[in-house]
Amino acid sequence: MTEYLLGKNPHTISVSLMNLQEFSALKGNYPHKRELIHSMEQAVSCKAEVYAQCLFGVLKIPDKKNLEKKPWIAAWYFMKNKLIFLDDGGQISRILEKIKDMEFGGNALEGQLLLAVFNGLIDEEVPYLQKVEEKITELENILLEETPRDFPRVLMGLRKAMMRLHTFYVQLLDMAAGEILVKEEENAWCVFSNRVSRLHDYTENIRENLLQLHELYQAQIDIQQNEIMTMLTVVTTIFLPLSLLAGWYGMNFGNIPLLNWKYGYLTVVLLTLVIIGLELRYFRKKGLLKNKKKS
Repeated sequence: MTEYLLGKNPHTISVSLMNLQEFSALKGNYPHKRELIHSMEQAVSCKAEVYAQCLFGVLKIPDKKNLEKKPWIAAWYFMKNKLIFLDDGGQISRILEKIKDMEFGGNALEGQLLLAVFNGLIDEEVPYLQKVEEKITELENILLEETPRDFPRVLMGLRKAMMRLHTFYVQLLDMAAGEILVKEEENAWCVFSNRVSRLHDYTENIRENLLQLHELYQAQIDIQQNEIMTMLTVVTTIFLPLSLLAGWYGMNFGNIPLLNWKYGYLTVVLLTLVIIGLELRYFRKKGLLKNKKKS
């Protein structure tokens, strides 16, 4: 367990940071302690509970270093003159170290500190989302040049990541909408809600961009398939007259032209080459033999 003394005199506040086991072993009167423990053990989403004696909440926060990993779980417990944070992942301690020099004024210091921690959770979201946008732009440029084999996997990973962040922001908005602080904190919570709302809208735009990127990928696949079918059609068309010619001279009739002439074979070969040349000229004139990417 770690104790922090945050703020500056005369407005200082003592905050405890511990893990779930240490919180479970606490002695004394902590109303609804079991409910908080159960909520952390069975955490499904971010939530806050408001009671007469205390307030507490659970945070299920995605790991932006690898959003496919299991989110880390943290919680807070707030009663008169007591503010406790529960964190097994070390993220809350990083935020507390960051805000330890902040100045708090007026009443409800615990509420101000709690709000500062909530703001610390989303301080690095905008740069992260900007990097995702840059990644999408990079993928668009790559997709216009070629279609990587692992593109669907990369695209699906980005879509899952944005879905988890989108869900996280929705849950934070729900928590901010609840009356978990005193009225003096209402304006500050409105500012926090607006920040989260903008992040929520940001992820919505990114998800739409990912959808457009998927459509671009599908369009590129369709273009490639059309090029393949065009080439197969050209090859089939080139060899169709030759197949017909081979079928004619494969008949067992004695009066087939050029059959008994000593230059008949050479004549048929030359005729075949002439037919191929005329067909290639025709298809090239129609633009069916051009390299689509180079053009």
